[in-house]
Amino acid sequence: MSTVLSRRTLLRGAAAGVVSLAGIGALAACGGVAATAVTQASTAATVSASAQLTTTSAPATTASAATTAAATTASAATTTVASSTSAAATSSAASVASATGSVAGKGVHLTYMSPDDQGGARHKLEQAIFAQFTQANPDISVDLFAGATGWTDLETKLATGIAAGDPVNTFQNGWGSWADLQSSLMELSTLFSRDKLEPTQIFALPAIDTFTDAAGKIWAVPVVGVSQDVLAYNKDLFDTAGLAAPPLDPTDASWTMDKFLEYAQKLTNPDKLEFGFGGTIAGADGGGITRGTYFNQGPWDDKAQKAQLDQPGAQQGLQFFKDLRDRYKVQPTSDQVKSIGAKGDVFTSGKIGMQVIYGYVLKQNFNWGLVALPHTGSENMSGRQYAQALQGVKTPLSDQTWTLFKWLTQPANAAQFPMTGNYAVSPVNNASTLAQQAYQDKVGVDPKAFVLMSQHSHVSYWGMLKYPGWTTVNTWLGKNFTAFDTGKQSAADYGKAATDFINTNLLQGK
Repeated sequence: MSTVLSRRTLLRGAAAGVVSLAGIGALAACGGVAATAVTQASTAATVSASAQLTTTSAPATTASAATTAAATTASAATTTVASSTSAAATSSAASVASATGSVAGKGVHLTYMSPDDQGGARHKLEQAIFAQFTQANPDISVDLFAGATGWTDLETKLATGIAAGDPVNTFQNGWGSWADLQSSLMELSTLFSRDKLEPTQIFALPAIDTFTDAAGKIWAVPVVGVSQDVLAYNKDLFDTAGLAAPPLDPTDASWTMDKFLEYAQKLTNPDKLEFGFGGTIAGADGGGITRGTYFNQGPWDDKAQKAQLDQPGAQQGLQFFKDLRDRYKVQPTSDQVKSIGAKGDVFTSGKIGMQVIYGYVLKQNFNWGLVALPHTGSENMSGRQYAQALQGVKTPLSDQTWTLFKWLTQPANAAQFPMTGNYAVSPVNNASTLAQQAYQDKVGVDPKAFVLMSQHSHVSYWGMLKYPGWTTVNTWLGKNFTAFDTGKQSAADYGKAATDFINTNLLQGK
């Protein structure tokens, strides 16, 4: 049953929590955005395994196969909730209703939701951060709403509480879309303006993009962490093959997709169950939508509000990654993944030369590192990123919620939040140093590639998540990508069909 941690419990737990901010191990980073309704056949085995590498719950991908299902159910979760779930969630919401607007002594209590999906570790770190906020703002405390086991569960409980008139004050959005909740959310642009704060100076671009609408209004504060795609490579396998390490610099023009293929082929030895590529393409790649970024082509032009999957670069990306599996056979099949026997992402087996990752990996017993994603074209825009954000619900305590948000945008305060999900990058400018060191201490590799690639990759789905028709589009992509992936449809035909469907449905909310 859901519970709310009392202020006394919060502050008591914070005493230990502050000590553990840089010390709690074995946390899993959020993949970023929950955005795709299907795990493609091309990466079914490796993406499923990758979920364990980057997240125990889901957006990103938030991303992983588990998170991916969340976006498909997002609309249903906010409009139609099974009676048993609805009753439980309503009961839970009612249990925090008094805390949502309660006055205890001199102060008020804000309520906050994030998934309790890491054995309580996430909440312990958040408790410590919120206790520091209360020390700076004695009249406001933050109580954690416990009981949401993952992003889908959190989204359902959030929507049910809003519908019942008993919402929490603020929550962490790990699934990406928010148009269906917009009427209940705090719009923050006027508050930034009123307090003479410039979001483009506070947040690292493009962190704010996912939560900025077409009119330029801002609906969240991305302060939690950035789920960023980078390339992991096995140094031992590279040395055996006599290959130089890939570059760390994303602008290195020598690190092309042709060079990536050449390396993947030289690293592949099926007889030893060794493969050049693990099969994960991005933290979020529903419908193959991120693949064109490796060839200098995004899937969506947000200014022109037009899909671009029919463009040559997008189609080249679709075909390239399909050929890696089917033509060049440099990535393991699902049966080969089983034979390799990795626990978690297949890269952790030591049998994979290169793999796209976007989060936390346990220390390994082989030598490996993180480098830039490869690219072909004038600009490296490969992969994607998702800046995990907090959103506020309109309540009588919205002023106090804004006070919390402002406090968290200060670099010294924001610096601690990435560690709640083991992110290596903060969305807040000048706030990543602590997260970088914590990641290196836990994982044993230099995470600088995350910071460098975050200056080049665009947000997941290039802005499509904020539109009312996203769930419809996402469902269509999940159903129709299979025809291309199984060879029943060409990249050109699939790209044109996807472009037409997105252009017709994304902005309409049908």
